[in-house]
Amino acid sequence: MEGKPAVSNATKGAKGPRFHLAMAVSRAAASALKLARRNAGQMPGVIAEKIDPSFLADVDKPARVVFVSGTNGKTTTNNLLCDLLRDNGIEMIDNRAGGNVRNGVESTLIKNATISGRQKLDVAVMELDELSFRTVLPDLVPEVILVTNLYRDSFSRNANPDFIFSVMSENISPATKLVLNADDMISCRLAPQNSNRVYYSIARLEDDSSDPQGIVCDLTACPQCGGKLEYDYCHLRHLGHAHCKSCGFTNPEPDYELVALDRDAHTFTVCERCHEGEPTHTYHFGNYSITNLYNLFSTVVVARELGLSAEAIAASLERGINVTALRYTEKTVGGKRLVAVASKGENSTATSVALDTIRKEPGSKAVIVMLADAHKAANPKETEYIGWYYQTDFEYLNDPSIEQIVIQGATNLDLLPRLRMANIDPAKLHMVETPEQAAQAVDPMSVDSVFWAFDIFNGGDVEKSRELIGKKIEEASDVR
Repeated sequence: MEGKPAVSNATKGAKGPRFHLAMAVSRAAASALKLARRNAGQMPGVIAEKIDPSFLADVDKPARVVFVSGTNGKTTTNNLLCDLLRDNGIEMIDNRAGGNVRNGVESTLIKNATISGRQKLDVAVMELDELSFRTVLPDLVPEVILVTNLYRDSFSRNANPDFIFSVMSENISPATKLVLNADDMISCRLAPQNSNRVYYSIARLEDDSSDPQGIVCDLTACPQCGGKLEYDYCHLRHLGHAHCKSCGFTNPEPDYELVALDRDAHTFTVCERCHEGEPTHTYHFGNYSITNLYNLFSTVVVARELGLSAEAIAASLERGINVTALRYTEKTVGGKRLVAVASKGENSTATSVALDTIRKEPGSKAVIVMLADAHKAANPKETEYIGWYYQTDFEYLNDPSIEQIVIQGATNLDLLPRLRMANIDPAKLHMVETPEQAAQAVDPMSVDSVFWAFDIFNGGDVEKSRELIGKKIEEASDVR
């Protein structure tokens, strides 16, 4: 990788008897879990820290560590960055197996360590939960932190963006390079004590709105003085360009700016204003959405800051490295599109964006909504907080192109009052409890496409119902 330090700057930890015992036992646990075909996302770290409470401080660190964080998009962006770097021959460790908290980071380092604790690979790219900044960063100072954005999140997890901002901001080292979204006037202000900052921004697009989208906005006043914000344009929710009419505060100037987008050619062009001559480079993208564009663009910026050439990045994207299909999958059966669009559970912004994406798709459609957390529904001791429904834009379902709406899950009746508030036609609604019933309720032959808006933990239910609907289409086609 271009830009790799000539001399390794890997952090050497203190290694007393407790550390060596913790490393031996946790490595054995990781091996046993692997034999049992379990991903060992957090358990090795839990064991290590029980034996050596300062394990994360004591363990050696890779020479280059990158953390990817933010309310929405961090998993997709982290996985994309890992794929991109590996496609260019860079060996690394990651926490894709699970665990974006302290124990997960420890588990990742354990699996990369020798019995003595030395790290085998020099590069680590890991997703980091926002609240975990306070438990991880005091013991591990990364080379780069990418923050995608900050929005309100699940009430049971991260809740208010102002609270999350303060947790993140006060734990970032001045030694870390921050890669920040200049279009987000919340996260772009993180860690004022850090002057090592790189900003990226998307220039005005033809379908931008003049104000923040949605019934809830996370940025209604100037974050500096509390004065009135005047938006010039918005790409996604509050992400865009604005200025304060009182103090003049506005978005920072970008180092990397996406200056052109060609949806037909599936390309976007980036101007590198931080480099001599402000060169431009054009890259390929797959399925378009503004969220996919932000995820891919930020990945390109981090890869460039790590030293990868623009030509190498462009070649990887041409070869098919792109946003993972986990969050957007499409199958075609009998000429009918069956499309699943994932969102983050109990997250009003992510769900609103998913519904907005679906309504903008061409043709008539049926929509199956699977937002009830399947894991919580299966646990009698768990209760899903439904207040987030009232911050989510279910009004997007009130679109003439959406002819059928099926609500599936344990909280379907809890969602019904919110749908009535959104003026959804009751004649379009079907309330069911199982994926089999969801498939039965849909008439796929009367619409062009069937879409799923689903919590990421409900992927199994999506595939069950999609398979059944596919069979209905095949049977109907045979009859015809």
